[in-house]
Amino acid sequence: MSSAKNVAQWKKDRVSQIASKINENEVIAIVDIEGIPAKQLQQMRSDLRGNSELLVSRNTLLKISLEQSNKEGIDKLEDYVEGQAGLLLTNDNPFRLYNVLEENKTKAPASAGDIAPQDIVIEKGSTSLKPGPVLGDLQKAGIPAAIDGGDVVIQETEVVKEEGEEIDSLLANMLKKLDIKPIEVGLRLKAVLEETTLFEPDDLKIDTEEYVSNIQKAFSDAFSLSVEATYPTKENITTILKNASIDSVSLGEQANVYEPEIVKKLIAMSDKQANSLSSNLDDFEAKT
Repeated sequence: MSSAKNVAQWKKDRVSQIASKINENEVIAIVDIEGIPAKQLQQMRSDLRGNSELLVSRNTLLKISLEQSNKEGIDKLEDYVEGQAGLLLTNDNPFRLYNVLEENKTKAPASAGDIAPQDIVIEKGSTSLKPGPVLGDLQKAGIPAAIDGGDVVIQETEVVKEEGEEIDSLLANMLKKLDIKPIEVGLRLKAVLEETTLFEPDDLKIDTEEYVSNIQKAFSDAFSLSVEATYPTKENITTILKNASIDSVSLGEQANVYEPEIVKKLIAMSDKQANSLSSNLDDFEAKT
């Protein structure tokens, strides 16, 4: 390796700049930028501006920058700086960062040599294609196509490529004809460091709706339990007092306690009972 005195000044400046930015942010992430066209990468940088900053440089310079920053635990990220990597700096929490990156991903047609990001499934049903040489090409690509009523149809749902498999040129062309876009274009999170805690993508995958639903259920259960146990809190005190009032009135009615509020209810109950008895007597006399 070249000695420090032989290192180009621009490299030293770049490392110093990146290390400084690392120290200024709470959350540091490594992202995979492989296969993202320069124009789209520039747009992603623009979209992130304000909340996050994407830095792209040679992997060697990124690793040296990590080493030269004084952030505790930063060395945990070094192993993730491989391939075409970028450094994403932010003060957002890792879960929100993950969601933002996922929401900003777009779908694109496959090209020969692309790796299937997930199983590529061709659904059973009609297509917009007309009979011709395309039918044979679809079949060669492993797609169960046939002619029905003058149209090309897919006879049954088929997984033509499994996740992680390479897409060949014929299949890529057929997917384009079927308007199937299996490739996700966007920044792919590899690892995130918050303080000294390292997160990988699977750690950050959360079903937000399910998470909110679980919190709401937990609150509802805790609220019901605290009311049942008559354990007063700021949230339940109104309900507890209301229940206590209802219970006390009910008990007073049963015990014939002559409190003003209860007397009104007792009189109303007596009046109702008297009317019912009178009605029954009228029915009895009518029958006799």
